Amino acid sequence: TVLPESTLHNNALSTMITELERKLPGFTYLIYDFFTTLKDRIQDPTKYGFKESNIACCGTGTNRGSGCGRTSTYELCSDPNEYVYFDGGHTTEHCNSQLGELLWNGISDVTWPLNMKQLYEL
Repeated sequence: TVLPESTLHNNALSTMITELERKLPGFTYLIYDFFTTLKDRIQDPTKYGFKESNIACCGTGTNRGSGCGRTSTYELCSDPNEYVYFDGGHTTEHCNSQLGELLWNGISDVTWPLNMKQLYEL
């Protein structure tokens, strides 16, 4: 679920970065659009190699959203790589790998004005 707080945060961050650029000559930064990259995988999981984005791999209840490993009745999927979420609050290793790759090598619609590799190489 998209939280309105995410949008508020992004707007405030943009304002703060503009101010820091003005106050600190040589200030270098990167922005990584985690929100959009994760949302893309939730909205179109097959495009990114997932079979399921609305149900977690592990848990109980609606969408297996809670209780992973904490109750005797939790369910565990057979292949976590097919899921965006491992449990109600954590993405799978496969999803994290994709998101990390985008942070490191991302193009300008994902990370800007630099990606992490470019920032590291400065």
